[in-house]
This record gives sequence, C-alpha cells and structure tokens, in this order.
Amino acid sequence: MTSPMKKVIVVGAGGHLGPHIVSALDAHPHFEVSILSRHSSKSTFPPHIPVHRVSDNYDETELVEILTGQDAVICTIATEAIHQQKAMINAAVKAGVRHFVPSEFGHDTWNDQAAELLPQFYTAKRQVVEYLKSKEGDGLKWTAFVTGPFFEIAVSNFLGFDMERRHATILDHGTNRWSATTRSTIGLAVKNAMLSPERTSNKYLFIESFNVSQVDILASLEAVTGAKWDVTYHDAEEEKRLALEKLAKGNYSGMPALMRYITCVKGYGGNYMDSEESANKLMSLPAESLGEVLAGLTRHE
Repeated sequence: MTSPMKKVIVVGAGGHLGPHIVSALDAHPHFEVSILSRHSSKSTFPPHIPVHRVSDNYDETELVEILTGQDAVICTIATEAIHQQKAMINAAVKAGVRHFVPSEFGHDTWNDQAAELLPQFYTAKRQVVEYLKSKEGDGLKWTAFVTGPFFEIAVSNFLGFDMERRHATILDHGTNRWSATTRSTIGLAVKNAMLSPERTSNKYLFIESFNVSQVDILASLEAVTGAKWDVTYHDAEEEKRLALEKLAKGNYSGMPALMRYITCVKGYGGNYMDSEESANKLMSLPAESLGEVLAGLTRHE
C-alpha cells in the first residue's frame, strides 16, 4: 500500500483556488504544507506556513532545490501560465517527488467540441497531463481533477446571475444540466486524494458539488432572496457567434459568454457525469445545499 503524502507544496497558492487547498491541507494534522511562490508575487499567505520563493521563469535548478524532500506538488497556477508546469514536472522528477497534481481544475478538457472553441485553454492542459503520463516510468504519479466551474465565483462571473441587480441571463430555456464544484469541496477532494494515493494515482477524478441547470439556480436564488428576478433569455448559438467574433478580434470581453455556452449547452462537457464515474464517494465529499451556498453569496453582495 502506498503511504499517504506528508510533505506537500502548493504552487499558485494566492489565486482563486490555491488558498482553499492550502487551508484543507493545513487543517489536517498529517500534512506538512509549504507554498511555492514567484519572487514578484504580491500574494500574502498564512504566517505559519513556509513560503519558498522562485524566479519568475521557474528556474529548474532553483525548483529542484526547493522540491527535494517534498512528497507532492499541487499546482493551481493560472491558465495563462499552464505551460510553465513542464519545468516543475522536470524538477519534480529530478528532486524525487512522488506525486504531481496539475492545474487542471475546471471544465473537462478532453471534450473535443469545447477544445475546438477554446483551444488556448484546453490544449495546454491536455499537453501537461500527457507530459505527466510520460514521466510515470520515472516514478512520478499524478492526479487530475475535473470540477466544472468554481461554483461561487462562476455564478455571478459568467453563468449569468447578477446578484446586485437580481437579474438572470438564461441561455435558450435554461434547462440543460451541468456540474460545478465549490472551492472548499475541491480543497477537501485534493486533501483526501493525498491521503489515499493508491486509489487516486494516474487518473482523472470527476467531482461535483451540484448538478444543476440555470433555471434551478434561478429558482433557488428567488427562494433565498424572497424576490422575483428579472430574466433575459438569449439564443445560445447567437451568443456563441458574437463571442467568437469578439475573440477573433482579440477582444476578450467575449470570454464569459463563451464559458457560459460551453458550460450550459449540451455536448461541450459541462454535464460530464453523464459519461464519467463520479469520484465524490471515493473522495468522501459531503452533500451540499444549493440554497445555503447561494444564500451565502447573496449576503456577500
């Protein structure tokens, strides 16, 4: 039986997801957690957690020195820096690291239709996992998490719900179902994967907090706010066309609409539990209340 990871270092710990993973690991007495951060980063971290600084170009010699003695690297760096994980993987192999969790968190990157629309996101993530597979013979194991959107950010960011104005933007009829996961649950899943690597190594783990539709969220938001929301219905294909037009001109304001399309329209991998086995039970993830999570979000607006 493979022993659990003990010394775990988190890369990208100052982003949207990293703090939740650090917090989950830090709360468990088994782990010795540290953080890898670039010299130029302005992020602040819990004072009791060791922080290792590295050059902005992730110099391999520096990385090998920092990673030596670590059992696992958990990477949550931003999508635009995904390619920099190859240097980390090379260093991890040289340093004798046992396990690597790539910054895969999010949509199912193996959905070809979605990858065709957003190759700049999907292709790089796929390539990193392929690279990790090529290092299995060197003794480095990996686990990649498919989580769908980070629920509490995505709801008001691109899924179409304006908490302040109480306005919903619904694609077509809004009844297609899809998966999303809260950041605290992702943190819990990563922690539990590190505790039982024999069950989680060299595979994708598909998890979710909710399997919902836009109309489910609208009904829940109306219930928790005690108010009728304004709703605008948009034609999904027209939204996609306009978003792609903008992106073709280098205008990234079309990105939220395209992310909404990929999540909510059938065939683009949003409802990955239709075809994949849920790892929720394997990862001992709790049942969550959509209403409670949404109530918390409306209170913070």
